[in-house]
Amino acid sequence: MKTGSVLFVGAGPGDPKLLTIRGKEALERADVVIYDRLANPLLLSHHVNTDAKLIYCGKEAERHTLPQDQINLLLIEEAKKGQTVVRLKGGDPSMFGRVGEEAQMCLSHGIPFEIVPGVTSGMAAPLYAGIPLTHRDYNSSVAFVTGHLCDKNAQKEPDWAALSSVETLIIYMGVKNLPRIKERLLAHGKAKETPVALVRWGTLGEQKTLVGKLETIDQDVALAAFAAPAIIIIGEVVRLRESLNWYESRPLFGKRIAVAAKPREGRKADLAARLEALGAEVVPIPLMEKPISLSAVGTGIPADFSSYQWLVFDDERQVAFFFQELRQRRFDLRQIKSKLAARGELAAEALERSGLYPDQVLDEKLSPTTLHLELSLGKGDRILHLSAGKSVVVLHAQGTMTHSIQAGTVEWNPAHPTAKWIEKRPIDWLATDDSYALPALAAFAGADWQAKPLICASADAEGRAREIGWHVVTSFAEFGDEARELWSSGVHVSEGELSTHEPEQIGSR
Repeated sequence: MKTGSVLFVGAGPGDPKLLTIRGKEALERADVVIYDRLANPLLLSHHVNTDAKLIYCGKEAERHTLPQDQINLLLIEEAKKGQTVVRLKGGDPSMFGRVGEEAQMCLSHGIPFEIVPGVTSGMAAPLYAGIPLTHRDYNSSVAFVTGHLCDKNAQKEPDWAALSSVETLIIYMGVKNLPRIKERLLAHGKAKETPVALVRWGTLGEQKTLVGKLETIDQDVALAAFAAPAIIIIGEVVRLRESLNWYESRPLFGKRIAVAAKPREGRKADLAARLEALGAEVVPIPLMEKPISLSAVGTGIPADFSSYQWLVFDDERQVAFFFQELRQRRFDLRQIKSKLAARGELAAEALERSGLYPDQVLDEKLSPTTLHLELSLGKGDRILHLSAGKSVVVLHAQGTMTHSIQAGTVEWNPAHPTAKWIEKRPIDWLATDDSYALPALAAFAGADWQAKPLICASADAEGRAREIGWHVVTSFAEFGDEARELWSSGVHVSEGELSTHEPEQIGSR
């Protein structure tokens, strides 16, 4: 059997968009992903094939899912099956991440391996807190230090005498041992007034920063109940946070928004990107598109659809549902004799991408009730209108008929690998630019979904949300303008500060 390979990949500091392109490519190739606690689960949903095997081996203080020796053996076992194995590590795999030990194990068993660097939290977390690691007015040296000593090197403490002379210290895994770290630095001459910052969950929406001075920082941490995981920064550069705190000063910083967005072609900024620009932490809701099979109650594409004189597609979604259903039926497209019409250019382009060219492109603003007046019809001719909404049959005075059906739906996917992780996280708002996604958002929101605050980034979604009974609906333009106005006035958005609604805790239901 062909031997597989192991790719050690840095997952970055937390924000899934800080993954490297090389890391993304590795995840896309993976047959098996062995991931740790600090790797954002959204990476698994965005970049990993759905049939890949996912294995969690997270480590926390005093609690390891898998001991290190078992992780080493797991890498070898999976690779020997001929699999491409990605070992996904938070931050950079070489920065206190045991990649050397795991790579040596691969080497000893003849397993090919590759190491993909990542953005380390020791660099990213300070920057997201407004603290550059170097500044020519403050320092010319930086040291990266582990604050956690494992059993094997318990007698090998860092050289605190040497480190006390380094202008900036970045300490990983040091919260528990902070009193000892402080004591050793002060004992070796570090000034007691030296500024110190701790950044917890850096680059994420729950990022917290605590600033103090070396002499009392352990007391400040205890008083604030400030817990790991956190990066500790010691040095004069911490003073720059007061003026350079760009991330935490954004208007929606600390707010988590669950987004169900329409797939978008090209580079145009989507809803998630616009919300992120305002500082929100965006959680993409996993969705699945499902064609509606023919049923006894008249929903779905009828069995004799090809006998209709016209097939009219409302939008690109209905085109996609139509072809999904035909593939399930193993229907030969050459049997379609109907004329084709598309409401709007997007629906027309979707048809063309599937190899069918519309006979007529209608104005997307055209009322569906006048379709029969826009198409060439004879007495007894029938139109099959694929649109969002209820199935209905309308007979016209001219002796023609329009049969409107919905070819498919968009649903919340509770079986997705990230679904349980998302459900546990409190959500402040829901958002969408897609009217089709509203039922999925309602299913995700759970009981009393009508009362959950909703941001709509399209007139179609906004109108449909009000129509189906959503109580608290805000347009993105109104929401964004109010947030930006508060931002420019120097006011940070807090609970209830956007006047249209009071945010609720939607998750954790």
